[in-house]
Amino acid sequence: MTILQGSSPARDAVATILRVLVVFDAVALLFAGIVHLFGASIALGVGTFVEPPILPAGIVESLAGVLFVVAAYAIFAHRDWAWGMTLAAHLFAIAGFIVGILATLSGTTPFNAVYHRVMLAMFVLGLVLVLIPAGRTALHGTRAGHDQ
Repeated sequence: MTILQGSSPARDAVATILRVLVVFDAVALLFAGIVHLFGASIALGVGTFVEPPILPAGIVESLAGVLFVVAAYAIFAHRDWAWGMTLAAHLFAIAGFIVGILATLSGTTPFNAVYHRVMLAMFVLGLVLVLIPAGRTALHGTRAGHDQ
């Protein structure tokens, strides 16, 4: 069996990658949400990280971060709805980041430009993993035979 057919080693590898990605996405989105809600000026030794408040971005990123936190809970708690929640988190984040990229085409900070594109790539990777059979099996089959 190949990874796309959902073999047990493939399912385990995809499940591990998804766990890491979902937790990373949650942390990154919540950090960016806070930065965009309140703005930030952080001394880094060689320079200063400065990001102005951008309320719409802060709201979308914070909401997406919460969706990924719920997805992480569902995955780690082996809930039957883990796959659906993880799919929803990815779709919401992808839509939000596409809108964010379009909204900042006329100019944005260097951090924001790179952040949007890197995170969008991470969300698309996560979405692909959620949609392949090994991902579906990994998230649907996390508690096979156990009471919910």
